[in-house]
Amino acid sequence: MLPSAQVNRLVDRVGAGPVACAITLAQGMTDHVTTQIPQLGVDGLVQELRKGCEAVALSIVAALAENAEVVPEPPAEALTGAVETAGRAVGIEHLLQSVQLVHAYAVRELLDEAERHLPASDRFAAVAHVWEVLFAIVNQLYAEMTREFSRAHAAWVTSSAAVRMELVQDVLDGKPVAADHAHRVLGYDLTRRHTALVVWADDLEQADPGRLAGCAEQLLRAGGATGTLILPVGRQRVWAWGSSVRGASVTPPTSTGTPLSGIRVAVGLPASGVEGFALSHHQALDAVRVGMLSRTDRWLFDYAELDVIAMLSTRLDEARRFVRRELGGLAGSGEPATTLRTTLKCYLDTERSLNATAELLHVARNTVAYRIQRAEQLRGGRSRSGGCTFRLRWRSRRSSATSC
Repeated sequence: MLPSAQVNRLVDRVGAGPVACAITLAQGMTDHVTTQIPQLGVDGLVQELRKGCEAVALSIVAALAENAEVVPEPPAEALTGAVETAGRAVGIEHLLQSVQLVHAYAVRELLDEAERHLPASDRFAAVAHVWEVLFAIVNQLYAEMTREFSRAHAAWVTSSAAVRMELVQDVLDGKPVAADHAHRVLGYDLTRRHTALVVWADDLEQADPGRLAGCAEQLLRAGGATGTLILPVGRQRVWAWGSSVRGASVTPPTSTGTPLSGIRVAVGLPASGVEGFALSHHQALDAVRVGMLSRTDRWLFDYAELDVIAMLSTRLDEARRFVRRELGGLAGSGEPATTLRTTLKCYLDTERSLNATAELLHVARNTVAYRIQRAEQLRGGRSRSGGCTFRLRWRSRRSSATSC
């Protein structure tokens, strides 16, 4: 969740082992909090929660690993959640409760680690240091988070965006909303055919709501939208919809376009009416979940390509087993396997044309033939059977998920 450069700097300081422990600790913190406070487990908030937990966990582990003096200043990433919740009907009490839950979870896990790995003679000093580190960070988190939330909430309740977001949330929750009333409030016709986008920035430095909204507007207009609705969701994310007055579907952006520096985009399938407005948005959120898990530099996550993976990603262990079972050795993470998957996808997308694949990938026809043969070998030769050939053909547009 945190920028890789930031994580890598800490790896250089304290080593990969402590950093890996911090990432695991952060995931546990996040799962624990969202189980106890479901209001924080929704799009836009759960990602900020995870990012904040990672920042806190890395600060804790760094202080413990370096036996450093504690600087009672919470990481900036741990405070962004307070801004994000201001417009999402989540009270400050939930934020403060989340800090308590994170504190309790971290104490329990770190004390368990001390008991497992330290001799009895060293445990008292270790426990004292753990308490010192956690108390300093948590104490400041309470004060800073309360201050950030109060400032953001005061600005939010006086904005027109608050009224629009409340109505949109009613639509997304399936509550009855009169289309003519929605049109007056939103300036957007819910009876049309909609394509939903979610545009977000992974890095706080790129978190400019105006820039994200401009990106969403540009992509929707380029796809033929004559009407757009764009709502900021905190500082690092916007929700957007586009529709055409002619009733035609807005063409979603394609990954062949110019990559957007520091910005990622998820897109749902076009769908009609009030129900379609909500459906396309929920599909875009599913694509966001895949995007947040991605370790690649891709910027576009289209539900049309990622629907199966989006469904499987709700059970990540099962999804990984599915990929390994279907692709065998072709599921490897190295560059050779990635090249073979890319070639195979292109080959299937071009109706198994060696010449078309060679032209698109700018390689020789014999190179394509060799790669396809090698891909079959890595999969255990299963693509030779009729049944698996059909499955590969059916899954060709989804095979990009193996590189997510």
